[in-house]
Amino acid sequence: MIYIGIHNKAQIIEQYVRDNQISHIYLISPMKFPLKLDIETDYIDYEHAIDYPIFYRLIQEVGDTHLIVLNECLRTQNRYDLTYNCIRHFLNQTSHQIIFNQLPLIDGIDDFMILFDFDSKSMWKREKFNLNLIKSNCNVSVSLPQIVFNSVSVYTPETTKQHYRQERDRLFSEIGNKEPDTIPRNLYLIGGKDKLFMNSDLCVARNKRLKAQNVITYEDYESGKVDVLEFPHRFIDFSDFMRRSEKFEYNVLLADLPVDHWYFNRYTEWSNRINETCASLR
Repeated sequence: MIYIGIHNKAQIIEQYVRDNQISHIYLISPMKFPLKLDIETDYIDYEHAIDYPIFYRLIQEVGDTHLIVLNECLRTQNRYDLTYNCIRHFLNQTSHQIIFNQLPLIDGIDDFMILFDFDSKSMWKREKFNLNLIKSNCNVSVSLPQIVFNSVSVYTPETTKQHYRQERDRLFSEIGNKEPDTIPRNLYLIGGKDKLFMNSDLCVARNKRLKAQNVITYEDYESGKVDVLEFPHRFIDFSDFMRRSEKFEYNVLLADLPVDHWYFNRYTEWSNRINETCASLR
């Protein structure tokens, strides 16, 4: 069974244990997303599932009265990732598995097939996203609100626009063999001060460079409502933030600079892919 979105995970697991006479639970999860249960559980850090001591222990121990719970284990788009391969070895030794993931994908719709592989013993490991295949071979429960990004336009002075043009030209002239993504990553930071000047609410930013009381980083976020001063470049970093916040609608401060519009459109398209994938799986 695959659960997408917000669910009472502990209740689902405990009910499954009662209904299926499970003798032992192995919970594999990144430590940044703790899931504490009131019943005896063997907690496995996702990052260490490939370590020899853990891998060989589970290969010897896991049997058909055991339940494997995968919590937020969609961490890379590489379907043949070594950690995924190790987890599939564990899953092949029992018929009992529960997969929880807040979002159905990291970037593209085919990412969901990694979760499908976990639930289907990797029988269709080379197949792309196929709704008929999925619905005929596994059960998916989706409880995820629509993800919405609201743009909040911010006045951007001509001095900032001129700085932007100069920095853009410099970065392009020096790009050489560097990663092209360094250009939008760097340009996106230029409008930060203007956006912060126009906004007194709590904002989340990529780093601590602005040194303002109402700005926190994605890593430092704990709880509460925040506006998005700037998106992280990688979707999975924002996904991790969404898991902690459990919020799905955000106000996004938008400077009058091309890179700000590029990031906003990029994330809007990403949210549309998530919303459409969830709608198709319901």
